[in-house]
Amino acid sequence: MAEFLTTNGTSYHIEKIITGANKKLILVSPYLQISKTFYERLLDASKRNVSIKIIYGKDELKPNEKNSLAELKNLELLYFENLHAKCYFNEQEMVITSMNMYEFSEKNNREMGVFVTRNNDKNLFDNAVNETLSIIQSSEIIQLSKTKRKLFQPKTKNSNGINKKAKPKRGYCIRCEERIEYDVEKPYCWDCFATWSQFENPEYEENVCHSCGEFESTSMIKPECYECYKENK
Repeated sequence: MAEFLTTNGTSYHIEKIITGANKKLILVSPYLQISKTFYERLLDASKRNVSIKIIYGKDELKPNEKNSLAELKNLELLYFENLHAKCYFNEQEMVITSMNMYEFSEKNNREMGVFVTRNNDKNLFDNAVNETLSIIQSSEIIQLSKTKRKLFQPKTKNSNGINKKAKPKRGYCIRCEERIEYDVEKPYCWDCFATWSQFENPEYEENVCHSCGEFESTSMIKPECYECYKENK
């Protein structure tokens, strides 16, 4: 029998669906910004040779997200423009929910969902699978390849005439990757800063290096990866 889920229950069961997948895993989410925990679970599933399909439909993926997804073998990424459904399932378990696979939603939104199993809710489960397969057939396959982004940093001479790398003039918001002015004191774009300032936790973990834009564990007080910190100090 279907089980009603709140936000926490939805996140829990999505994680459980990923960890419990043996052969196939399908994730349907219009908006896509995978949290660190979910990404680690997907990496584990990839190492188990699970076939993973992710269907999304809103916004172009950030370079970091594409790079991260490119690390997952056996992943097929698909785009369906009119997608609004959110559904996550493996061979036996499924969550149908209002929640996108979007880190902000997991942490800030009030969501609802239902958890169903093939054994106890076969008709509902099969109908949802068939609808998802129909969406997949109409979706565009997105090719993924890992790219390394390097900011151009011209060399300048210090007062002793020694060549030294200039600090980058442009950086990345450590939450959403938007290009912003390079300033380690202000590593957020305006929108993300407005969200961060509601709690003002300087150690709150983000996912992007302010300098190089790569996927790294950062925060307001440590906005750069170690390599960029060494280069720019």
